Amino acid sequence: MTIQTSTKLSANDTRILNALFDPETLPSSVARSKEPSSIDETLPPHPNIDSETLLILERQQNDIVREVSSSSDTFTINNAIARMDAVIEEWPTYPSAFVNRAMLHRMKLEARLQGRSLFDAEEVDVEVIFNDLSRAIHTSLSPTAPSSAVSTFQARILRTAFSHRGYLYLKAVETGRSLKGQGKNALEELASNDFASAARYGDEAAREMSVRTNPYAKMCGAIVRNALAEERKGEL
Repeated sequence: MTIQTSTKLSANDTRILNALFDPETLPSSVARSKEPSSIDETLPPHPNIDSETLLILERQQNDIVREVSSSSDTFTINNAIARMDAVIEEWPTYPSAFVNRAMLHRMKLEARLQGRSLFDAEEVDVEVIFNDLSRAIHTSLSPTAPSSAVSTFQARILRTAFSHRGYLYLKAVETGRSLKGQGKNALEELASNDFASAARYGDEAAREMSVRTNPYAKMCGAIVRNALAEERKGEL
């Protein structure tokens, strides 16, 4: 998409302005997220768990999540976390349990904080959520070729985990605090990279978030705004 403006801009400024609205022209992870999908529908759902066992585990996960959805009191959440712990102990390469346990820990923490920011909690409590999302990603990717194609099941886990983690990075930015020693700019870049990865596995909403949070795009936006302001001053 080409942006039209009545203010005269240099060719470089026009290119930057267009880049802000057209991710095809952006370098970095945002452009890479537009690459052809890495999802191969012919692959078995999971490389280490047979399809029949995986179906049983998925039904079990649905039951646990359904119980929490109907009654999300602390006792129910703690019971669900304990059940997830047991699944993970028996099936340490099963990624769904890590994704769901991350959400349960987040629900428990948010209930305890009673409307305050998640990042008002102790960092060690928040780290539990990040660790589970990272483990979900790790167990869904091939350790020898993380950029290789994945099954539709793996893609679902990956886009969920990457999107959730990207969202948490953005929530950390909103608090104005550092996270794991990372400041605002670094956290926004981490969020952008995670949203780009989620887009790579089929999350179109994450693709848009990747563009919005991309530090290069935001820097270019400031350059364009300054250029427009200077041009307008010259016309007065």
